[in-house]
Amino acid sequence: MHQRPKVGVSQCLLGDAVRYDGQSKANQTVLNKFHQVFDLVPVCPEVEAGLGIPRPPVQLSANVDTPKLTGRDDASIDVTDIMQKYCQHKPAELQHLHGFIFKSRSPSCGLDSTPVFINDLCVTENSRGVFARAITSAYPQLPAIEENAFDELAINTFIDAVFIHFQP
Repeated sequence: MHQRPKVGVSQCLLGDAVRYDGQSKANQTVLNKFHQVFDLVPVCPEVEAGLGIPRPPVQLSANVDTPKLTGRDDASIDVTDIMQKYCQHKPAELQHLHGFIFKSRSPSCGLDSTPVFINDLCVTENSRGVFARAITSAYPQLPAIEENAFDELAINTFIDAVFIHFQP
């Protein structure tokens, strides 16, 4: 049997209703193009860490370099410790992956597009979600892309990089 590269993907991009609002963000490129060439491995850090569906929305806050995950609408919510604990063990479970497709702007999965708020002001929109930060730190050579970067060149470059990473 012919093996295909295994690529992690933010589960909501597959159409699963795992987002904070109980909705999905199905992405046709993931479903139609990447699904044809890769074995996709769904990951939803917030659900896997034990947060429910639906759940209060969270955002990155307090610090750009080591942000907290706090409630977007209720600042008393802080799930930083829950997500950090999850991020301590989950990357090791994903060492078999050859790439990762992240959900943009997500406080967990955004690759380079997540806003950070300090004192209710957005200080940057180019930060990395807590889980994306853990994966890219653990595997700096792992090809990664977020869905807001999908254009023909980026998609083809990502596919090529995954197949290079897949080589024994």
